[in-house]
Amino acid sequence: MKKKDLLKHPIQHLDLNNVNGLDQLLRGFEATSYQSRNLAKSRIVLENMLKDENTTVFLGIAGAIVPGGLRKVIRDMIKNHMVDVLVSTGANLTHDFIESMGFHHYIGSAHVDDAVLEEFKIDRIYDTYVDNQEFETVELTISKLASELEPGIYSSREFLAYLGSKIKDPNSILRAAYEEGVPVFCPALCDSAIGIGLTHLYSQRDMNGQNPGVFIDQIRDNYEIAQIKLKSEATGAIYVGGGVPKNYIQQLEPLLDTMGYKQVDGHKYAVQITTDDPKWGGLSGCTFEEAQSWGKITKDAQMATVYIDSTIGLPLIVGAFIQSNKDFVRNRNFSWVGNKLERIEK
Repeated sequence: MKKKDLLKHPIQHLDLNNVNGLDQLLRGFEATSYQSRNLAKSRIVLENMLKDENTTVFLGIAGAIVPGGLRKVIRDMIKNHMVDVLVSTGANLTHDFIESMGFHHYIGSAHVDDAVLEEFKIDRIYDTYVDNQEFETVELTISKLASELEPGIYSSREFLAYLGSKIKDPNSILRAAYEEGVPVFCPALCDSAIGIGLTHLYSQRDMNGQNPGVFIDQIRDNYEIAQIKLKSEATGAIYVGGGVPKNYIQQLEPLLDTMGYKQVDGHKYAVQITTDDPKWGGLSGCTFEEAQSWGKITKDAQMATVYIDSTIGLPLIVGAFIQSNKDFVRNRNFSWVGNKLERIEK
């Protein structure tokens, strides 16, 4: 390599006079520096992923996405068929359910006496408030809805589709997923108000000498989501934050390998929006290059990571795609019979 090879591409300074819309803004970032260029690369990889008709797209969401104001962004991704499979923390689905009941998240402050908030039964998520009494109402509502189910063992996909069917709010993530046939998996459902609601039902029935009835089988979740990977020609991943949803999608290739499917590739495309740092060793900051060592991402994958607050980064890349792809058409239909995925129709 020669010096002239390293100095071929000058920075192109962003000219806001030539920017009309989010797509043009992100295209203007392609020749800037730092996270703006990474954001532009994320837009490119996202678009290539979505326009590859052979690719099943997994979206993983962690962190307080719904309290942060991105509920409709996730809903729009589902309604615009930018998502084939959703993996979420239980908290985000709980916060979606809170809003679906007509409750709200409130603008607050990070600089407040939390002891006072506790007296008022107000929960704080950085600079956002939630009424704890509304949380309790949600938990009891989940318990009641679960009590109306036929007793048995359910995957989180089945149970969350049932919850989605009971929601009327058109802005709901769970409702949109139910309407569009998007499977929703929550590999840590117990770690949420939804899990608390299910525990309430369990305890009430158990104390009354009844069969607790409704069980969420997380191993069945593994078996079901593995079938989606297995029956997909290729897969791509979008990670908003990290945590359990990210690793759950990342581990599909190792999972299938252990199940005996030795020829399954890792993800072909990957986009990550995170504020975590890889040097601490945590999964949320894990680079895609590190994931390639595990076989979770293919060697020749298209991938991009942007280190930015998800409440800023996700609306920009999603908005840019939607604004510039008005006629985008993409469909995936999953045909389930119990815990068996019969086929994926495009």
